[in-house]
Amino acid sequence: MYAAFIACTIRDELTVAIKRDVDHDSPSARSSVRLIRCWSQLNLEGPQLLKHGFNDAIAKVGLTKFITDLFWVGMFYHLYNQLATNTLERVAPLTHAVGNVLKRVFVIGFSILVFGNKISLQTGIGTSIAIAGVAMYSFIKAKIEEEKRQLKSA
Repeated sequence: MYAAFIACTIRDELTVAIKRDVDHDSPSARSSVRLIRCWSQLNLEGPQLLKHGFNDAIAKVGLTKFITDLFWVGMFYHLYNQLATNTLERVAPLTHAVGNVLKRVFVIGFSILVFGNKISLQTGIGTSIAIAGVAMYSFIKAKIEEEKRQLKSA
């Protein structure tokens, strides 16, 4: 447990160090950081995941369905990231931040309606606070980015 925490902290520090030296907006920089994070996470959790997680999942649904589902999850995640990147290139950062917050609200509402997730008063308040915090952070960060962009173009 503590080893995983320490390794994740080291991984995050290396990621920050790499981000300082690379253009943050380039797709290759984002891919490199994601690859480092994925590799380090696999080194930490991979043996246990292979030993228990994959074997249990394959025993439950079968190898073919497991591999097919794994492929589609990866494909949809990749497409989601592509869509987010393309959207960010075409709209202002503030517009993107608003869309991202609305997406979170939609996902939570969708899970309540479709999957029948029960939401208690405490969960509702916590979710509202979390969404409000993400919204404020996104709006402030987007505003700062927009101001930086305007200063560069002026």
